[in-house]
Amino acid sequence: MVDGPVHVLMATFEGASYLGEQIDSLLRQSDQDWLLLVRDDGSGDATRDILADAAARDSRIHRLDDELGRLGSARSFMVLMQHAQASGAQTFALCDQDDVWHPERLARQRQRLAELSAVAGGGVPLLTYSDLSWIGADGRALADSHFRRAGLHAALDGAGHWLFAMNAVPGCAMGGNRALLERALPAPPTVMHHDWWLLLVAAACGRVGVIDEPLVGYRQHDANLIGAAALPQRLAAALCAPGDALVSGRRVYWQGVALARALERCAGKSMHPGWHAMCQHVIHELGGASAARRAVAASRGPVRRIGLWRNLLMLAAAVSAPPAESLLE
Repeated sequence: MVDGPVHVLMATFEGASYLGEQIDSLLRQSDQDWLLLVRDDGSGDATRDILADAAARDSRIHRLDDELGRLGSARSFMVLMQHAQASGAQTFALCDQDDVWHPERLARQRQRLAELSAVAGGGVPLLTYSDLSWIGADGRALADSHFRRAGLHAALDGAGHWLFAMNAVPGCAMGGNRALLERALPAPPTVMHHDWWLLLVAAACGRVGVIDEPLVGYRQHDANLIGAAALPQRLAAALCAPGDALVSGRRVYWQGVALARALERCAGKSMHPGWHAMCQHVIHELGGASAARRAVAASRGPVRRIGLWRNLLMLAAAVSAPPAESLLE
């Protein structure tokens, strides 16, 4: 087994509605060897009071106070990961403020990391992720499997090269080891999604283990930042607002290219050979200057999204001009 407490990292913002339920689910974990580190991003509701009360009741709960101001969710998690690394964390788990963890969440993650470590040896970046169930705002069960309901079955087979083209795994289902923090941090400024970056680094430079059972109740409500939707709902939304779907697909496309460039700078040839080859393909083909060349790569190349309709969006994005933010180096 992996020794030491799991550093649970939670970024909060205006989370009073569900935060208490999430903390309660952490307190009910079968594996009680954990520390909770929270960074609040300037909440104006009762979030800070809930955190202060929880910390007063349990010494394992700590709030990170800094002078960094409003960072947004991804940057808040980056700060939390850097703090965990500096404090000597050997393992970590990402935690959203509005979900509900199943009681075995930490125990199964610890077990899976130990299995990966036994095969890979020490010093190898490791990441695990589990399936998730869907719950509504009232906690009512909506679906048993996030990946199956969202048409993302391939993610249950592990991290494939689709990872360069889409962010299919919610961060709240992830956990990793110290070697992953050391490889992934500090993240380049072009990295806009902490969870996508962590999974890509682990897949390209280390090992990824999937737990094919739901260990997180992934809450779906109007106020959550990302959320999920079943495939028919996403198709309906795309048909009703095709412009919005194209804008979103274009943004994801060029963020994938930016991630490949960042990965090449940070990891280079320390990547597994197959992943390094795919990284080069994304940079030079999917990210090439010619729209025609990008279209060929998107329609026939080895890096594709999961699902036909997502790949149609990818092709549409490939023939469009890159947005200015993707040109940041």
